[in-house]
Amino acid sequence: MSAKTPRALRLRIGVGLAAALVLLGGAGLLAWWNTDILGQDRFCGDALPSSDVSAVLGGPGRLAQSGLYEESDPYYSFSCKVQRTSKFVGGDQPLLEAELSFDKADFGLGASRLWKNASASSYFIGGATGAVSQTQAWVLLPTGCAKEIRPASQQAEIPVLKMNLTRGRSNPAALARTALTTAQHVAAGLGCTDTNALKMPARLQGPVDDTNPAVLCGMKGFQLPEAALVKGKAEPGTAHVTGRGSRTRVCDIVLQGPGEPRISLAVSDDPAVTKAVRRDETATQGSGRTVTACASGDLYVGVSFNDAYRDVLLDQGKDASETARSALFTSFQHAAGKDYGCPTGGE
Repeated sequence: MSAKTPRALRLRIGVGLAAALVLLGGAGLLAWWNTDILGQDRFCGDALPSSDVSAVLGGPGRLAQSGLYEESDPYYSFSCKVQRTSKFVGGDQPLLEAELSFDKADFGLGASRLWKNASASSYFIGGATGAVSQTQAWVLLPTGCAKEIRPASQQAEIPVLKMNLTRGRSNPAALARTALTTAQHVAAGLGCTDTNALKMPARLQGPVDDTNPAVLCGMKGFQLPEAALVKGKAEPGTAHVTGRGSRTRVCDIVLQGPGEPRISLAVSDDPAVTKAVRRDETATQGSGRTVTACASGDLYVGVSFNDAYRDVLLDQGKDASETARSALFTSFQHAAGKDYGCPTGGE
């Protein structure tokens, strides 16, 4: 600026520059608070790249790790939380939680208070064994790893990576990729050496419409036995079933009656499921879950109920309840066995 520039003009230019700097600073703060510019590259002990987390936790705000627990002494443990934070968006922001858990291999295939509507999930085809929805995902981890054993561990329980998204929804493919990446990290922490067990799935198999009443749950010849129905309380309703592409298929039958009684039926020839359930001494026909030996390999069959249907059966008395349970399991087991080519029909 020349010394001959009028003082008033110099003042206006100075004010303009100061205002521009303020605007630039404000824009920088806005970008910092509301985007991931210059943010972390990875989260959860390097388990997750920020690109994967960002794909799951969409929307405005900055990604922030709100909790990480990862220990290897005396045994390996893992849990982590990542969420969106913003100074401009009101209310609670989406939160992604991941944890290593130990559970039965079929924990996510039946009627559960925490893992509901298993038939609405998409199941992995090729690679790892797992399932995903818009808000939840689980992946079965390899068994027999060096740091798997822990106090009070049970033979029937295997390591599972569970992921839960609260206050938001995600594209299932993005959530599946994030769950698999985390599962690979956790498996390494457990000392697992079988890398083939946790390959990315080739695709996901979601639910299909079960519109043919003569082929309930997509299984020819299967119908609900009369003993499983109660007039006015549990009458034939609608079925939701996994498509045939997956080795694990689930069918949820929502009956007509107070409280929406629900029957959940699951079948799987996935070795990750069948081998683990076969080790479980509580897996019997009476418990509604068994593994049957077929010509092509083992076949898992599971039948479970929600509280509303369980109450309906209990109201009919002990004998009627046991008859209904047995008839339902036997009917589904036979249909599943024939559907999967078991010579004895699943017996």
